[in-house]
Amino acid sequence: MSFLKTIQMFVANNPGLTNKQIAAALPEYALHSVQRAVCRLVMLNRAERKSVRPNFRYYAKAPTGPIGPIIPRAPIEKAEVIPEPKQETAPNQAVIAMMDKAKELSDKGLYLRAATVLMEAFNRSKNETMRAKILKERKRCLSMAPRVKTTGDGWCLAGRARNV
Repeated sequence: MSFLKTIQMFVANNPGLTNKQIAAALPEYALHSVQRAVCRLVMLNRAERKSVRPNFRYYAKAPTGPIGPIIPRAPIEKAEVIPEPKQETAPNQAVIAMMDKAKELSDKGLYLRAATVLMEAFNRSKNETMRAKILKERKRCLSMAPRVKTTGDGWCLAGRARNV
């Protein structure tokens, strides 16, 4: 039985209670959830709210209209739809600006920083050809970055060995 149906049955069996009394009688449910469900029953015209100062009291309404036979639901088969990635028609100006910035950095010899900027450009780009071009340029920058030589006696922190 659903949560809303449970609340409706309780209101039908115990007419004239306030929403706090209903919530207190059903401790397995959260107070706010029960109060919201009682108000929802009134909105769905399944319960009636009467003002008895200073509180509202709730009464169940009799179902209206003909009640048909209960038909079990048949499971619905959902077709597996794979959304196709959207391709940009024009190159993103921010990506082009980042590629120019990376080119300037690599010209200055800051290859690791250029590779970082290129990775950010890769994340922003949606065009597959542009992404392939960015990865190729990033690979070139990383290959040109100077390798740090470590001695056998030296110590280093986690990550790249720069403090030797």
